[in-house]
Amino acid sequence: MKFMKKFVCTVMAAMVFLPVSGMEAKRVSSKEKNQPVISMGDRPGAIPMQNGKTDRRKDKTEKSDKKLNKTELAKDTRQDKKGNSTANAKPKRDLTKIYILPKGYKEITIKGKAEATKKQAAQLIAANNSDIGIGCSIGEIVDLYWEEAEREGIRPDMALSQALLETGYFNFGGSVEPWQHNFCGLGTIGNGVQGAAFKTPEEGVRAHIQHLVAYCSHDLPKTKLIDPRYERAHNLRLEKGLITKWSGLNWTWAMGGEYAEKIFNTHQLMLRCEDKEPEGMWVDYKKKQKELEKIYEKKMKEREEAEKKYRKKGKIQSRQEIGNQKQESKTVLKHTEKEKSKKKK
Repeated sequence: MKFMKKFVCTVMAAMVFLPVSGMEAKRVSSKEKNQPVISMGDRPGAIPMQNGKTDRRKDKTEKSDKKLNKTELAKDTRQDKKGNSTANAKPKRDLTKIYILPKGYKEITIKGKAEATKKQAAQLIAANNSDIGIGCSIGEIVDLYWEEAEREGIRPDMALSQALLETGYFNFGGSVEPWQHNFCGLGTIGNGVQGAAFKTPEEGVRAHIQHLVAYCSHDLPKTKLIDPRYERAHNLRLEKGLITKWSGLNWTWAMGGEYAEKIFNTHQLMLRCEDKEPEGMWVDYKKKQKELEKIYEKKMKEREEAEKKYRKKGKIQSRQEIGNQKQESKTVLKHTEKEKSKKKK
C-alpha cells in the first residue's frame, strides 16, 4: 500500500509541473504584453502576435498584393504607339457579356437570306407589343419586311430587327410617332425633330429598305424612290466607301459604337422564339389605318404651312438686310461729300 501511495503522488506531481504537448500555443501569449494568439485550434505551433507583426500567411498575401500593384502600375503607365500615356485609358467593354452575339458577327453582310422565320419574328413582336398601333397587323408588317427586303436582296429578319430596335418594338415613345410609319429613324436628328413621314406602313418599310440599299449597293433600288435621304446617303457612301456589313452601321447610321450589336442582340432573341403563329397575328386594322392616314394628311399640311412661313420670314429678313445695307451706303456717301466740301472751303 505504501508503494502505491508513493507512485500516485509522483504521477500527480509530474502532471502539475511538466507541460503537456499541444498546450504551448495557449500558454505563450498571455505573458508577452497581453498580445492575442492566432488560434490554430488545440494544435501546437500557433504563431503569436509579437511587436505588431502579423502571421506568416498575412505576410505572404501582402507581398503578393504588392507585386500585383506593381504590375498594375506598369500596365497603367504603358504608352501607345504615339507615345501618349494610357494611365487613364478605360478598359474595353466585353460586348459578349452585354449582348447575345453570334460568332463572327462583324463579318455578317447586310445582303443575304433570312435565318429566322416569319413566325419567329411575329412571336418576338407579339411578346413585346401585342397591339403595334401602326395601322396593320403583326403578320402584315412581317410580310412587308420579307417582301421589300427580299426584292432588294437585303436580309429581311435583320432589317426587321433594326426596325424593332429603332421603334422599341413599335411602341415608339420618342420624337417619332406611329402615324409617321418611320421605322428606321430617317431624318431624326434629336431635339424633337420627327424626321420623315410616310402615309402607309408599306411606304415606311420600302423607305427603310431603300436606305439600306443606299448604304450597301452601287445599284439603284428596284422600286420607285420614296426615301427622302437616299441621294445624300448614297453619294456619301460612293465617296467614302460602301458599308456592306451590319457592323459598319456603328457611327454611320447611328451615332453609337454598339448600334450593330444591339441589332444582332434583337435578332438572336428572334431566333430563340418558337416557330409558331402567335395569337392575334392577323387582326384587322383597316379602320386604324384610315385614322392614321387622316392624321398624316393633317400633319403634313401643318408642316407645309410652317415651311412657307419660315421661307417668308427668311425673304423678309433678306429684304430688310438689303434695305439696311442701302441706307448705310447712302449715309456713308453723304458723310464723305460733307468732308470734301469742308476741305474745299
